[in-house]
This record gives sequence, C-alpha cells and structure tokens, in this order.
Amino acid sequence: MKKSIKVVYTFVLLFVIQFSFAQTEYGTLSFNKAVNISGKQRMLTQRMGKIYLYLLNNPTDYKAKRDMKITQIIFEKQNNILEKNASSSLTKSKIKEVKDTWVKYKKFLNSSPNKQDALKVINTNSTILSYANNVVNAVISESNTKNNAADVDVADEDNELKQIINKSGRQRMLSQRLALYYFANKPDLKSSNTENKLKSVYNELDTALSDLLISSFNNDRIDNALGAVMAKWEGIQQNKQRLFKQGYGDKEIYDLSNDLTKLFNRITSLYEKLKVE
Repeated sequence: MKKSIKVVYTFVLLFVIQFSFAQTEYGTLSFNKAVNISGKQRMLTQRMGKIYLYLLNNPTDYKAKRDMKITQIIFEKQNNILEKNASSSLTKSKIKEVKDTWVKYKKFLNSSPNKQDALKVINTNSTILSYANNVVNAVISESNTKNNAADVDVADEDNELKQIINKSGRQRMLSQRLALYYFANKPDLKSSNTENKLKSVYNELDTALSDLLISSFNNDRIDNALGAVMAKWEGIQQNKQRLFKQGYGDKEIYDLSNDLTKLFNRITSLYEKLKVE
C-alpha cells in the first residue's frame, strides 16, 4: 500500500513539474527565444524596405534581389512559427495584424522598383513595423502572465531580461531602418518627414546602445560583442553629417547596415541564452 501511494505521489509530482515547465514556455519555444524571433520580424520589415529602395537605383544588383527573396521567405516562416506557438488571444490578434498588413506590403516590395511604389514602401514600412513591435510586446506580456516564479525578485529579474533582449533586438531593426531612411532621403524621394525620421533613428540607436553598455546582465562575452559594435558605431558617430548629407555610396550604406545588424544579432543571441535563477 505504501509503495502504491509513493508511485501515485511521484506521478503527481512529475505532472506538476511538467505543467509548470509548460506554463513557462511559448509553445515549443522558450520565451527568450520567442522574444528574439518576434524582434527579428521587426528587423526584417525594415530590411525589405531598405532593399527595395536600394534596388530603385541599383536594379541589376543580383545579390540584393536574392536578399529580398530570402528575407521574405524567413519573414513568412517566422510569422507562422510565432502564430503556431502563441497561446494568448492578444498575441494571436497582433500576429494577425502583421499578416494582414504583410499582404499589402509584399505587393509593393515585389513590384519592379519604381518611384511610385517606393513612396508606398516608405509610407507602409512604419505601419507593419508598429504591428510587428506589438507582437514582441504581446509575447513579453504572455511571458509575465505565465511566470510561475515563487520569488518576486526572480520574476522581476526575468522580466528585465526579456526587456533587454527586446532592446538589443530592436537595435537590429534600427540598423536596417537607418539605411532605409538614408535611401528615402535621396533627392527624388526626400521629404521633411524622411529627413526627421533618419535623425530620429540615429538618435534612438545611439541612446539604446548606451543602455546596453551598462546592463547588469552583461558578461565577458557580451562586453566583447558590445565592444565590436561600438567600434563600428563610432565610425558613424564621429562623422554623422556624412550620414545626413548623403555622403555614403549606396553599396557602402547597404553593407554597413547589414554589418551592424549581424553584430547586434550576436549580442541579442547572447542575452537570449541567459537564465535567471
């Protein structure tokens, strides 16, 4: 009889452990991974817009055309992954907003580069970006709801980690958005709005980088990765008028934005792997 009770107790204990584990995951993903992936979606919306505007003046660049195709495939696949693993109605509704807007955005992006559709890309990219950002916030909110940490301090620290993953991931988006609005400031597309957005993106990127440098989650690997991105960023920072006055070649700013994105992606992945205990 005692053996039977012990078996039942063990089974119940295992069930509780499994249930608790399930409640701290975003479907088959960890919440850290879900925040990272949803954050990448923001970056991809801007990368596609950047590529389209680049192709407007560089229509024979085969690699850029290939980048557009690959980026679209990844964006759609990751949207499906996020949708499949979402459990809250809020997250699902935010993902639907992205998918609905994507239909229109994709139509512009797949047109043969022309000024009329370029203006539509400029006008639409911020809308889909906003919706993609809402998905990130919904994932973080879902994480907070499912956080079963008995220790309030642990729960708070875990939320802080999600926020730093979010902030680091946002830097990838800003790196692409910086180039997008650099191209949007070409003489045939430029407006006071595009000029202001370029400066706004630059300032946000610069400020958020300072925030990452002083994060309490930083370790030696993260510090080294931040040092690499700072070296790259200081080259832009020391001569920012070159950015605002169209001083870069098209291919130069295209590649520079990709280099920054890769560096910030590395940092975000390192934050993702951290655990609060």
